[in-house]
Amino acid sequence: MSDAAVLVIDDDADMRDLVRLVVEPTNVDVVGAATCIEGIAAYRICLVLLDYFMPGMDPACCARQLCSLTGSAAIVLCTAGVNPAARAAEVGLSRWLAKPFELDALETLVRDAVRQHTPPLTSEPATQDILEYPRGSG
Repeated sequence: MSDAAVLVIDDDADMRDLVRLVVEPTNVDVVGAATCIEGIAAYRICLVLLDYFMPGMDPACCARQLCSLTGSAAIVLCTAGVNPAARAAEVGLSRWLAKPFELDALETLVRDAVRQHTPPLTSEPATQDILEYPRGSG
């Protein structure tokens, strides 16, 4: 799949399935949600645990890209390497979790990330213009 995704928030399962059938062959992920709350939860990432030793990309490059994509999400280096604080600083991150870690430490990290990331829901109308696409346009 690609690095792009379409989020479909619709209470009609047939509509979600239709979008999935049309979009997935284009190698774009489709995330479906039956309620707004599910959609918001699917869209928000509050915490990224990034392993230091990963194939295919330098961890510093990955951390930079994640920072630009995830907005206010906490990105935490998770490593079994020696001196995890130094490795985190090396990739530009201020937080780290040493492997193996205590489950309590992970639970605390997740709770803190959720609490800091969850914005209040607002009922203010959107200020962005609505784009209308004519039927049958590709």
